[in-house]
Amino acid sequence: MGFDTKTEEFLCKTSVLSYYIATYNAVNGELGLDGEPVTVDEIFDFINDLKHEAGLENVQNITKSDVSLAFRILLKAGLGKQNSLNLASLSN
Repeated sequence: MGFDTKTEEFLCKTSVLSYYIATYNAVNGELGLDGEPVTVDEIFDFINDLKHEAGLENVQNITKSDVSLAFRILLKAGLGKQNSLNLASLSN
C-alpha cells in the first residue's frame, strides 16, 4: 500500500512525536511527576530544547500544529486521556 508524500511526512512526524511524548513522560516520571498532564507547549518546547540546547541536528522541523494533531491522534487511538476540552493537554 503506497502513501502520497504528505501522508508519509504526517505519519513520520506522528511517530516521532509519540516518541518525544513518551520520553517527556519518562523524564517526568523520574522527577516524581508521574501522571501529570502534558501540554502541546511543553512538548513543543521540549523538542526545541533538544534541537538547540542539546545540539541534536537531525530533529525534524515540528510545529505546534503538528504536536496538537499528534495529541488528537493519540487520544483517538485511546492512548492517554483528555484533560480539557481544547485538547491542550494529554495524560497517560
